[in-house]
Amino acid sequence: MAFPNLADYKNAISNARARFASLDAVALTDRAGAPQFLAGNFAGVFKMARPDGEVLAVKCFTRTIAGLERRYHEIAAFTASSDLPHFVPFHFLPAELYVTSKVVADGDYPVVVMPWLEARTLGGVVALLCDRDSRSGLAALTRGWARLCLALLEKGVAHGDLKHDNVLVTRDGALRLIDYDSMYLPALKGLHSSSLGSPNFQHPGRNETHFDAALDHFSMLTVLAALRFLTFEPQALSRYDNGENILFGRQDFLAPDASPLFGEMRRSPDIFVRDWVRRLEIGCGRSELTIPGLKAALNAACRLDVSPEQRGLRWLLYRWVV
Repeated sequence: MAFPNLADYKNAISNARARFASLDAVALTDRAGAPQFLAGNFAGVFKMARPDGEVLAVKCFTRTIAGLERRYHEIAAFTASSDLPHFVPFHFLPAELYVTSKVVADGDYPVVVMPWLEARTLGGVVALLCDRDSRSGLAALTRGWARLCLALLEKGVAHGDLKHDNVLVTRDGALRLIDYDSMYLPALKGLHSSSLGSPNFQHPGRNETHFDAALDHFSMLTVLAALRFLTFEPQALSRYDNGENILFGRQDFLAPDASPLFGEMRRSPDIFVRDWVRRLEIGCGRSELTIPGLKAALNAACRLDVSPEQRGLRWLLYRWVV
C-alpha cells in the first residue's frame, strides 16, 4: 500500500473534523497556524486535541510497511494487555483519515492514536545531565535503562529501533517507548523486520531476516555502556555527539579497533564499562545479534552508582553468573 506524503497529511489534518471517520479531534497549531507535527522515516506525528482537552499524538504513515495492519493490531493488543509500564497503549484505526493527494489515490488511510506525552527524549536528557555534570543523574538513568531492557527480555519482545529519540523520559523519571513500527512479538514470528533501525545503535550486520527476541540485544548494550561511561566522563558527549547518537556511531561498530571511543572506554576506571565495551566489540564481529551475558550485565547495572567498580564482591558475583 502506497501512502500520501507529509504535505498531503498536513492539508488533511488542517480540516480534520471533516476528514476523520471516527476520531473527534483538531490539530494544535504553531504561531503560523500550521499543524504541529514531528517527522520521522516512516510517518508524521501530529499533535491534536479532543474536545475534552486530552492531547493526542496522531501518527500518519508516509512509507510502506509490510504487514502494517497485522503488525499494529498485534502490537496494540499487546500494549493494552501487557503489564509493562514502558509502552503507551494506542489505537490503530485502519481506514480513518480521508486524504486527497497528488502522489497516491485519494482515500481513507490508517492512523495510530495515542496520548501525547509531555516528556524529553532520552538523548535530550543525556545532554542535559552531561551539561550539568550530573553524575548521579546519569547513574540513575543507567539503572532505569537496565530495568526497561530487562522487562523487554522477560516478556520475549523487542522494540526493534531503540535509540535516543524513541525513548521518552517523563517528568517523574519514567522511561516510555514510542514508535512501534519495527517491534517484534512472538505473535509476529515469521515476518521480516520492517526497518533496520538507526545505524548508530544497531549491529552493523543487521538485515531484514533478523526478527526475533534478540533484536534489541545490541542496542541495549550500546546504550548501557554509553550511559555508564558518561557517568564518569560526562564531557565525552561533546566529543562524540553527532545529534543522532549517544556516543557511538556506525563507524565505531565497523572498526572497533580503530575507534577512539572504544579506546577510551577500554581505559575506563570502571570495570563494568571495560567489560561491556569488550562484549560490544565481540558482538560487532558476530553474525548473530545475540549478546551473551546481556541479562547479567543489565542485572548488575540495576545496582550500580557513581563509584567506579573494581574487582570487588559485586564483580565476582557478576562474573559468576555471566
